[in-house]
Amino acid sequence: MVRGEGFEPFRPESRFGFPNLEPLRDRSLSPAPLTWLGDPRVTAVMMIRADLMITKQGAFHPQSQRDITEQKRISSQIRCRSVLLTGKVALVTGASRGIGKGIALEMAREGADVVVNYARSDKKADDVTRDIQALGRRALSVKADVSNPRQVEAMRKRILREFDGVDILINNAGVHHHLKSWEIESAEWRQVIGVNLDGVFLCSKAFNKEMRARRWGRIINISSIVAFTGTDHEAHYGASKAAVLGLTKSLALELAGYNITVNAIAPGWIETDMTSGITPDEKKKALELVPLHRMGQPEDIAHVAVFLASEKASFITGQTIHVNGGEAML
Repeated sequence: MVRGEGFEPFRPESRFGFPNLEPLRDRSLSPAPLTWLGDPRVTAVMMIRADLMITKQGAFHPQSQRDITEQKRISSQIRCRSVLLTGKVALVTGASRGIGKGIALEMAREGADVVVNYARSDKKADDVTRDIQALGRRALSVKADVSNPRQVEAMRKRILREFDGVDILINNAGVHHHLKSWEIESAEWRQVIGVNLDGVFLCSKAFNKEMRARRWGRIINISSIVAFTGTDHEAHYGASKAAVLGLTKSLALELAGYNITVNAIAPGWIETDMTSGITPDEKKKALELVPLHRMGQPEDIAHVAVFLASEKASFITGQTIHVNGGEAML
């Protein structure tokens, strides 16, 4: 008979011949229904079942080769689907739509509780919050303009009432205007720099306090391909995204001693609300510049963000990850 600490004995009458996994469920994370799938002890049980079977008499016998192959395939899928961010709290700014929404949902799928920051649409933020809760994770939506220091501090206090701080900060909020440099008014320049650059600084400053105290944290800043290539319009947007890269490197050096990594992601052309206004002809011409011949999706950025937020990226800091389909190979 196989036994282990925390396990119940194998019971022949168990459905599918598996042990009772209920004792392994982490009830502190309820109502997440599948939390136990990421538990390595459960993976070990699944691997044992891949090679052995329990008869009605309770004796172990080799399975048929077909059964063994199928069980190994299932256990391999469970092992590969281990949850990367269990027990973490992520704040995603600008999370009511587009890339921010994609990141927020993917963080939740990987086990994180998520704070959805937004600036305008209550309905869209509520929809994302409900989607996160449907994944079995805790979610909180907080309306705040990240370029406003008072609103950022109010958001921090609101989050601290629900959680013990933020483990993962995704500085994603951004604005832009399709204008030539000579068409940009001072107010428009200040707005773009305020949200895209000041917001990264203010949120990083506000939320690294608890990270430093715990000596663990992840800050991920969303930049852009135009920080490297430039753009024939939106000079204020390009300038703000390039400045984010300098800030990323400085923060990475400052916070490395606290086991906090700071990295940037530079998306290429991603299919979001911001790119929905282009004409078919403009889209065709733009895709000619992308070797992979497709637009990126928010999930393409979200997968990279999850990796950078996980322990798998613990030796990466001060870097920029390019996700652009090969449009700029830097």
